[in-house]
Amino acid sequence: MTDDVSLRPLKPGDLEALWAARMHSDEPWADPSEAGRRKLRDRIANSGRVNHGELLLGIVTGGRLAGEIQARQPDMGLPPGVFEIGIEVFDPTERGTGIGRRALALFVTHLFEEEHAHRVQLTTDVDNMAMRRVAEHLGFGLEGTLRGFMPTKSEPRDYLMYGMTRSDFERARVGWNPAG
Repeated sequence: MTDDVSLRPLKPGDLEALWAARMHSDEPWADPSEAGRRKLRDRIANSGRVNHGELLLGIVTGGRLAGEIQARQPDMGLPPGVFEIGIEVFDPTERGTGIGRRALALFVTHLFEEEHAHRVQLTTDVDNMAMRRVAEHLGFGLEGTLRGFMPTKSEPRDYLMYGMTRSDFERARVGWNPAG
């Protein structure tokens, strides 16, 4: 596990790394169009603050951008104080090294302490054992299965919903070591 993980607002110079990560993704919503690129450029420009229901930050380790993490709070869909988290560590060889766990711990702390969250939730594919372990390690509770939730190129996938309330956070954070 690495201790050298921090979060920061994205910068215009991060566009190429973020774009490359999206274009190598097998997610069906990856938008390779110029409009998709402009949308990503706008998201980067607004990174670091909640804008249009999203807080987007870069994950940095070893002085370089290693991934991204976002909290979504759409105008329609989630009550005030509830955030849905998404995270990606770009290089598959770095997954499982602790970067995502540390980034998630930092981000959850930020959401509860600075963004006045009363609940943070995340979803993950039922087969994503690494993300499931991270969520459970940090104190997220498994709340259920979202059947046929995520579209893919072949068929919709089941996802698991994990949640953490403010009181869960206060209890869990005392067990987190400085490395997440």
